[in-house]
This record gives sequence, structure tokens and C-alpha cells, in this order.
Amino acid sequence: MIFRIRLRAGALLLVVCGIGAALSAGDPPSPPSLAAVVPAEDMIAQVRTFETSMKGMLADEKTYQDEAHKLAREAHALAAVGLALGLYDSEHELKAAAPALVESARKLAAAKDYAAAQAAFAEVDAALAGKAKNEAAPTTKPEKVASMGQLMKQVTFVNNRLKRGLRRLGDKTDEKARDTALLAAIAQAITYDTHEVKHDEQRDQWYRFCGEMRDAAGQLNAQIKAADKQGAERAAKRLGQSCEACHQVFRPEQK
Repeated sequence: MIFRIRLRAGALLLVVCGIGAALSAGDPPSPPSLAAVVPAEDMIAQVRTFETSMKGMLADEKTYQDEAHKLAREAHALAAVGLALGLYDSEHELKAAAPALVESARKLAAAKDYAAAQAAFAEVDAALAGKAKNEAAPTTKPEKVASMGQLMKQVTFVNNRLKRGLRRLGDKTDEKARDTALLAAIAQAITYDTHEVKHDEQRDQWYRFCGEMRDAAGQLNAQIKAADKQGAERAAKRLGQSCEACHQVFRPEQK
């Protein structure tokens, strides 16, 4: 990731999430109050952005063939956002649709040809319109929903755009709000994918890094909206620290 800065100690995850001592070592933390991290409307706006982008990439088979790699990446990211929306502790316009959105996004991510991608995208559209078939679970389960590799590709893309955007904080505020919401959603999603954890004693460390990334993305979201350049720079630094610290432990070969 792009903000290559050394880790500073902190207990933000425990403060924001209120995990407490009730959890056993190794258990994933309960979903935090996501409404206190990022407004649901920013994640919903990102869903709508993906919907428009995907529709364009499926305009015809030639376009699909050219854009299939990007479509897959966005579908994995859409599943992560759908998961976050389903885990929100507050009501919002896509809360009921979230389980079907996650399921259909996962189908789209797995599509191997144009016909399958079209069919899966039709299910995404149906979920967003509240017309999904009653095949999805009635509630959203905290679990792995997307490929870590694909999500990290999306993180790199968004981080690079945010780094450029912070030079002119007042421009494209809506885009920056969506980008930070997406990073928060991805951080929450990767909490449940612990395949990088090689030793049980590292599991809680993994959860902490994911929480720090999520909460820093939420802070950056708030500072961007407040047009606080110094605050945004501090939040971006914390975001970079969480990523760098995680890489040092779990992917040292990528340092």
C-alpha cells in the first residue's frame, strides 16, 4: 500500500469496537458500530458507482472481454461493501438487500464468461431494486466473502487515487468519501479472511490490524468532509501505518 510509514502504538480498535475481555483469544471481534465509522450513505454511493461502472463493462461482449479483470476486482469489492452494509447497526436503504447483494456480487466475481457475468449482474440489479429471489440468507453473516488478492488490488487503486486527491482536498469530495468508505468496508471484510495467519497467537494481531485500517479510513472520511487538511493528513498517516505494520508481520517479502 502507498503510505509507507512506521507503526505507532495505539488502542483505537479496542476503544471504537468495545471488544472488551469477553472474547476468547482467536475469536473474530464482533462487528463494531459501523455507523460511527463511516456513514452508510457513503457506502451506498459506492455501491451505485460500482453498479454504473459494471453496467458499462457489460455493454457488449467485446467490452466485457477487455474489462473482465476490472469487473472481477470490482465485484469482489462490491461483495465487501455489501457485507459491511449488512453488518450496520443502523437502518439504511440497502440493509434488507445486503444479503442478496453479497450473494449476487460473489456470483459476478466468479463468472467465467459474458453470459454468466450478465446473469450475475442481473441478480445484482435485482438485489438493489429489492426484487431478489428469496435464496439469500435473511441476515448477513460475518464471514469471508471475497478474494484477499482482488481486494488488495482495489485497495492499491483507491489508495493511489486518494494520495493524489489529498493534494487538493476540496476537489471531488464525494469521490473521496466513497473511496474511504470502500477502504473501511474492505478492512471489515478481510477481518474474516485469516489465511495469512500462520500461527494461532497471531490471530488477534490480524484482527487488530484490520480494525486499525477500518477506523483510520473512517477518520479520513470524516476529516475530508470537514475539509481539515491537517486532520486528513494525520488520518492518512494512520491508515498507512496500519497497512505497513500488517505487511511487516504477515507479508514481509512485500516490504
